Amino acid sequence: MKTDVSGLQDLAAVQAQLLPLNACHIEYGVRSGALPHRSTGSRKSASVTPCSGASVSYVSISVPEELQSSQVAFDMTRSSVSAPWKILVDKDQTAFPDLKQSLERLAPLIVEQYPEALATEIQRRVDSERALQESKAAERARKEAAKTSYPE
Repeated sequence: MKTDVSGLQDLAAVQAQLLPLNACHIEYGVRSGALPHRSTGSRKSASVTPCSGASVSYVSISVPEELQSSQVAFDMTRSSVSAPWKILVDKDQTAFPDLKQSLERLAPLIVEQYPEALATEIQRRVDSERALQESKAAERARKEAAKTSYPE
């Protein structure tokens, strides 16, 4: 069961750091999956989901080994760029000192890397879509040329 701990004063500075980002969801840590022997998430990366408007579903931010924690899993979520962050955590699985330390370490990393990673991913999607459209146009032209290549 996840509890919203965003009201804790000790976490206010971390939330303030992340406020300017075009992000509405941040997920970090390994957590139990729907099946007992399955788990989801990662301690090696944080998954950051932009708020509406971006053509990208999420961006993965690599977490250096020295910042990784197998003791922590959390979700941060908000409804819009101007809304405050909620920090959702399973209190039975993640101790507060570990959560606080992880958030304090990860927030600067995300603030530094996320905007560029998001821009790169958006550009990659644009380039991919353009290549797809060019390929479709070339295929249509090839088929049209094939049709008209036979003598009457």
